[in-house]
Amino acid sequence: MTRPPKLDLKRDAKRVLQENWLHPGERLLEPVPVWKLPALDGVPAPPWSAAQLAKQVAKTVGLVLLWVVFSVVVAIVFVALAEGITGGGSSGKTKRIKGPGVVLRGSGAGSMMARLVTPALRRKGWWVLTDRRLAFVAVGRSYTKFWSGSGPETKIDGPVPLETVLEIPRDRYTYDEDHRFRKTRILRRTKPAGLYRRISLADGSGVDLRRRHQ
Repeated sequence: MTRPPKLDLKRDAKRVLQENWLHPGERLLEPVPVWKLPALDGVPAPPWSAAQLAKQVAKTVGLVLLWVVFSVVVAIVFVALAEGITGGGSSGKTKRIKGPGVVLRGSGAGSMMARLVTPALRRKGWWVLTDRRLAFVAVGRSYTKFWSGSGPETKIDGPVPLETVLEIPRDRYTYDEDHRFRKTRILRRTKPAGLYRRISLADGSGVDLRRRHQ
């Protein structure tokens, strides 16, 4: 059996979804790549499945060991170059910080959005908005967030297996666009987080998808 291609979630979204997931005549509005559970605003986090928990423990142990090795290397380099380090000032440029790509919002465990959240939403894939539906589409194999958007073009021969984990038809939500805001960590000041496509269910809970072009 041929293994499915390893996808670049940032660059492959449009062509993979158009060729393997969209219905005839359906129009793609916004595919937002995710590598983990989206940000939650008033929505409780779903429990971990046994497989997800085992994978997360193994990942954490590996990261701790990697961090220990990295810290030792950095310490050695720092000591070797300490005499050459100066206290030069910064360039004065600040990096623009955007909000998360996807936010699931609600008003507690009883909200409509909260009832749709399951452990399966921790998978890698796309939150997709079309002119007919909102869905979370999971993929089998993909590059990490760090490598997505910078590697070679993905070679795709034949259909790509996709799984629709969650789907909400257009007649069950309202759609608008609005800006989200974030709180700074230390001073707790309110700052813009970007323009979002806001999908709202009947009780006001829903999903916010950050627009790609801002």
